[in-house]
Amino acid sequence: MATLPDVTHASELNKSISDMLAALGRSTVDGDAGQSTEPSTDVRGVGEAADGKIRVVAVPGGEVESVWIDPRLMRTPSETLAEEIRLATNAALADLRAALAGALPAPDTTAVLAQLQEVQRTAVPQLQGFIDALTGVQERLANGRRP
Repeated sequence: MATLPDVTHASELNKSISDMLAALGRSTVDGDAGQSTEPSTDVRGVGEAADGKIRVVAVPGGEVESVWIDPRLMRTPSETLAEEIRLATNAALADLRAALAGALPAPDTTAVLAQLQEVQRTAVPQLQGFIDALTGVQERLANGRRP
C-alpha cells in the first residue's frame, strides 16, 4: 500500500531547491574578487557624431548622462542637428551595451548543472511516490472504501 511522502521528503526537496538557488546566486558573483554582477558605476558608453562636435555619454539603465554640443553647431539647421544627436546617442548606447557585456562575468554553468541534476535525482522519486499515493486513494474511493 502506497503512503503519502512524509515531511522529510518535502524538506529534502526544499533543501535541494535552496541549494540550487544558492548555486545560481554564487554563479552571479565573480568568485575571486567577490564582485556582484551589477555593473560598476564607472561603466559608460560614449558616442560621437558630426566629426566629434557632438558627444553623448550613456550609463547603465539606458540613461543619458550628458550631451555635449560644440557651440559652432548651433547654427546648423535643427533637423540636421537632431539627426546628429540621434546618431551620437545610438552610438553611446551601443558602446554601453558592449562595455556591459565585457564587464559582467559569465555564470558558473557547471555548478548550476550539478544542482539541477541533484534536484532531478531526488525530486522524481518523491513525485512518483506522491502520484502512487494519490492513485491508491483514488482506487480505494472507486471501490467504495475509505481513503
